Amino acid sequence: MRLILDFGNTYQKCAIFNGSSLLAFRKFENISLKDITSFITEYGEVKSVILSSVINTDSRIIEHLRKNYFFIELNADTPTPLINKYGTPETLGRDRLSAAVGAAALFPGHDVLSIDTGTAIKFDFVNKQGEYLGGSIAPGLWLRFKALHTFTDKLPLIGYTETHPLIGNNTEESMLSGVINGAIAEVNGMIEQYKALYPELKIILTGGESIYFEKSIKSNIFADSKLVVKGLNEILIFNEKN
Repeated sequence: MRLILDFGNTYQKCAIFNGSSLLAFRKFENISLKDITSFITEYGEVKSVILSSVINTDSRIIEHLRKNYFFIELNADTPTPLINKYGTPETLGRDRLSAAVGAAALFPGHDVLSIDTGTAIKFDFVNKQGEYLGGSIAPGLWLRFKALHTFTDKLPLIGYTETHPLIGNNTEESMLSGVINGAIAEVNGMIEQYKALYPELKIILTGGESIYFEKSIKSNIFADSKLVVKGLNEILIFNEKN
């Protein structure tokens, strides 16, 4: 079995895979070596581990993983199943690459677009030849709300609601409409541009804010909240074989 570690700024995620089957998934805040070893013990024997991290990871965690497992710390030089044609691979976010690998694994031989709606809204495209070409990055919903509050004198800082009318009847509703309906329109517009170039495009939606988009995207989509860890698992499998 394989252990997948995806350390983000807000949560650190752990997953156990047997082959391509996800057996367990858990999120932590301020993860420790004890959390990791307990997670492994709970779900069985692990042979190999991959770590993707955007935070300063405790050196004791890395030392333990290097010593006890076949271990990969994902970076720009890590081999992946895709042909990476990004112009600056050293600047490519690990989450973006992992989502693209996961999407391509779900639909091999197809043009595929992953849309990750988290802190940022990220589009990542892989063509049917298995070439990662890149995509786009835009502010996510929370960043948009925060920007309206931070860079104006009187607009309040508001949170998400599932109700966001088109025509806001007060300031809060107007902000909800502008941020959420605006982002939905943006995503739909981007999808249409991709589909004009790639008519048989497969689209996968993931990320913590995806619930605000799922029912409002006009195209047929597949939702997969675990797309990034699935992509990391595919990268680990690829490196085991090679």
